[in-house]
Amino acid sequence: MDFTYCEFPSTVSIDTFKAYFHLKDVRLPKGSGKSFDQNHQLYQEANEGQTNQAKSLRHLVLDAIVENWSELPLYRQLTRREDRNYILSHLDTQTLPLQLLSSYIHDDFFWQRCYAERWRSAPIQPRGRERPWINIYMERHVQEFIENMQTVDYELEGEGNVQATLDICGAYINQLEINQLQPASPTNDNNDHIPLDYLLSNLPDLQRLRLSYSTKTAGINYQIGCNQLTPKDILLLVKGLSQCHELRQFCIHNTKLMPYQLRLLAHSLDKGCHHLSTLSLLHCAVGDAGIRGFLETCGKESFGILTVLDLTNNRITEEGAYILSRTLRHVPLKRLVLRLNPIQSDGAAAIFHTLQAMPIREIDLSSCGITASITKLFMMLICQHTTLLDIDLSNNTMGEDFGKHLMKIMSSNKVLEELDLRNTGLSLTMRRKFQEILLRNIERKRHEALKQKQRDKFKAMMQL
Repeated sequence: MDFTYCEFPSTVSIDTFKAYFHLKDVRLPKGSGKSFDQNHQLYQEANEGQTNQAKSLRHLVLDAIVENWSELPLYRQLTRREDRNYILSHLDTQTLPLQLLSSYIHDDFFWQRCYAERWRSAPIQPRGRERPWINIYMERHVQEFIENMQTVDYELEGEGNVQATLDICGAYINQLEINQLQPASPTNDNNDHIPLDYLLSNLPDLQRLRLSYSTKTAGINYQIGCNQLTPKDILLLVKGLSQCHELRQFCIHNTKLMPYQLRLLAHSLDKGCHHLSTLSLLHCAVGDAGIRGFLETCGKESFGILTVLDLTNNRITEEGAYILSRTLRHVPLKRLVLRLNPIQSDGAAAIFHTLQAMPIREIDLSSCGITASITKLFMMLICQHTTLLDIDLSNNTMGEDFGKHLMKIMSSNKVLEELDLRNTGLSLTMRRKFQEILLRNIERKRHEALKQKQRDKFKAMMQL
């Protein structure tokens, strides 16, 4: 059967097609996007010249539309879905202007094809929370544009080049990830990166921002300090963040932050980003002075809806943990990550004491230099806390005695679901026993949830 001039819906999977047609009995168009095994491709190429079937007038017209699409973009005027599928499967996504494509085509599978042809690997989307592929494509396009822009080019062209890109992509950007910025040329006296204030100020729907001022491909432009955040950089960054009123998740990583920079950052996020729920400062060498500077800027009502705080690997000691514990009481945190910070047992004790009055669900204190001296406080936390679901104490020196004390009171906790005690001095047998207790908690919750669902269903039926 010859499908060369028949348009397959892009939603039909290969497995569905194989269920109805034998591969040796069919011929597919080259632009259909269907890929079969190599033997079938060779078989099809060998028999490609045996057909004498001429193209229909309809397909000749569609081919003419495709060839002249840049001058006369016809898509919405085509009423038949088959004709639109043919256009979408034959358009050249590499040469046609992005502005032209985004103005006329919003088909989700077309933009998925554009993404796959340009970057090969496609991101995995969580089931039930799929995002439009045109948004994903535009976000990756802006990311590549910003990461590859040289400071010299920005100085010569000004904001015009950025504005031209934003005119095309700005309406589709909800998430933005910038993993590197190009360093300034060695002829400059400073190490300023390209300004981000204009970019961030013109993204009104930005909800998630992940940013790093590190440099991965410095080349001949390398100079000492090119990976650091300069005074001009931080001023322009906080200026842009103050205009991101819809920002919900902010992460800056692999960028050293000084105490004065953290004060400016805290003020900008607190005053401009009223919906911020997740704050991550990863591998930023903040230190105790940085924590103090950040928190001194915040008041009791600051970050009133912050639920996730991630401070991984920031050289925070017990002093910083104590300062942090005094402020966390006013924040409705559900997840706190302090891993790879040498807070020691005294810092962990301050954190545990504060957690008693917080609705926290996850706490990560792995590789923090904690010893068995916090055994008593940890036992109190296990016995009294009613919302904590996940605890990570891996890579700390706890010892077998800590495990024995924990085993005695572990059965009294009916809430905890995850407890990571790897590389803490506990034997594998003891850790397996803890895992069995946690599995019973999970099964009990699942059973109670099912019973509650049945009761609610019965009440609804009785009301009818």
